[in-house]
Amino acid sequence: MLARRYLKSRRDERFVSLVGWSSSAGVAIGVAALIIVLSVMYGFDAELKDKILGFSSHVDIQGSDDTLGDWQLWLQKAEKLDGVEKAAPYISTQVLANHVKYSTGAILKGVDPIREDNIAAHIISGRFIRNSQTSSPFEVVLGKDLARKLHVLVGDSVRLISPSGGISPAGMAPRLRAFRVVGIFDSGFYEYDVGLIIAPLVAVQRLNRMGNRVTGIELHLYNRDQASVVASDARMRLPEGAWVTDWMHRHKSFFQALKMERVVMGIILLLIVMVAMFNMVSSLVMVVMERRKEIAILKTVGATHASVMRVFLIMGTLLCGLGTGIGAIFGLLLAWQLDALLRWVENITGITILSGDVYFIEHVPSVIDPLSVILIILVSLVMGIAATFYPAWRAANVPPADALRYE
Repeated sequence: MLARRYLKSRRDERFVSLVGWSSSAGVAIGVAALIIVLSVMYGFDAELKDKILGFSSHVDIQGSDDTLGDWQLWLQKAEKLDGVEKAAPYISTQVLANHVKYSTGAILKGVDPIREDNIAAHIISGRFIRNSQTSSPFEVVLGKDLARKLHVLVGDSVRLISPSGGISPAGMAPRLRAFRVVGIFDSGFYEYDVGLIIAPLVAVQRLNRMGNRVTGIELHLYNRDQASVVASDARMRLPEGAWVTDWMHRHKSFFQALKMERVVMGIILLLIVMVAMFNMVSSLVMVVMERRKEIAILKTVGATHASVMRVFLIMGTLLCGLGTGIGAIFGLLLAWQLDALLRWVENITGITILSGDVYFIEHVPSVIDPLSVILIILVSLVMGIAATFYPAWRAANVPPADALRYE
């Protein structure tokens, strides 16, 4: 009762009350900012993992040479590894894509169409490549941004020039072959959409005159977080000379940078909460100075040291708890609808907030991590309660005689 009464402002104490409630608002803003920013950072991390690994392997197996000859035996052993959902051979090479007067460099990836159903799920126009024995294998699907740069549509022909040339009377000459565009995909990841061409494995082998050789074998796992364990198992079971890498190793620096950025942003935004806590300390100290007479009267009628401290601890807890609760609710609601809100702002203003060619993805992902939200709320409450100890100690040590001497 006393804590609630002291929080209410009288006509001559409005400034003191304003400082107290503004500190509570500062806690709310800090908690909301922490939840929103960390949700966006977690969203970026999860989204980039999904986009990068959507068209890439979890574990990659290659031989000691640039190409792998007896890959069928390796494929059988790789499929028997624990945790492997599927394994598929692939060829990866650089090509120059040309259509009419437009040309650009790209990565040509040869795949087994039967084993690459995850790529087929991203086709937005046309169909996926087929591995037919009766029809021509020289067909490709490419990313929507690459199709836009080359000005090609489904049904058009695109010429692919491979730098692995052959011998001609004039010397070394690149190999060239016309491929028919049968589909356009949208991976959601700009780097793939602007620079990746998918073709049947046999067509890429014929283009580069590789015979039955491949670049390596891709492994897709049931749990991508077990990639390092599966990679270690593959190194022990496959023949000597196998070069095995997992996605954690390939993109280690990139995802470590994201993690470090998330930690640094959390620490920086935590300073907002700390500033609000210092404001709370100053407001409670001002309340103690304003209420010296009331505190002295309470102590003269029998209030103990602990009971006086308890009054001001409850005041600080109420201010901190109210700010933390409002900030958590507001932060969760905004993090939940952040992408829709930003799209609405883009439609109203015509300004692109997130460009795919800069940030790899074209929308703002937001993933609410319950553990992070609980940790933010607990840290805010602990800091708020700790901040009230000094004002409460000052109030409990008010000498009644000095406070009432001139009353």
